[in-house]
Amino acid sequence: MRSDVGREEKEVFAAYLVKNHLKRSEQREVILDTFLRSQRHLSVDDLLQLVQKRRSDIGRTTVYRTLKLLQSAGLAQELVLQGQTRFEREYKRQHHDHFICKSCGEIFEFSSAEIERIQDEIAADIGFVIEGHRHQIFGLCRRCASRSPREARGSEAAPLPSRRA
Repeated sequence: MRSDVGREEKEVFAAYLVKNHLKRSEQREVILDTFLRSQRHLSVDDLLQLVQKRRSDIGRTTVYRTLKLLQSAGLAQELVLQGQTRFEREYKRQHHDHFICKSCGEIFEFSSAEIERIQDEIAADIGFVIEGHRHQIFGLCRRCASRSPREARGSEAAPLPSRRA
């Protein structure tokens, strides 16, 4: 893997820490680097598992607190999907929405200029000023939809994996 992964984000985080009189630590650097290298929607436990492959001494609380700092610094966005909190990269990312499979938990990102245009038109018609939005569309992915109804129902309670399309 390239060593310059997330170089700009790392600079943003360093500046955020200085501005807020917070300590820059090797643990935070490892967590940030691991988060930036992932292309998935990560829960705290997902990120903890990845981080501990590099540094087994880093605990869940440190990962959680660092994710919250990344969120405050504008580098991560928190998503609550089917009751589970996940984080994804936010810095300079183009707006997107999510399709979430209710059976296997797979997450598919998409963007649609047409949807954005329609909601802007509707908002203008009613005099509503949009400050932000999040579309989360639930259903069945192609793989789960092709399974029998009994198979699909049997896996509904499965925890969400954190893949990003």
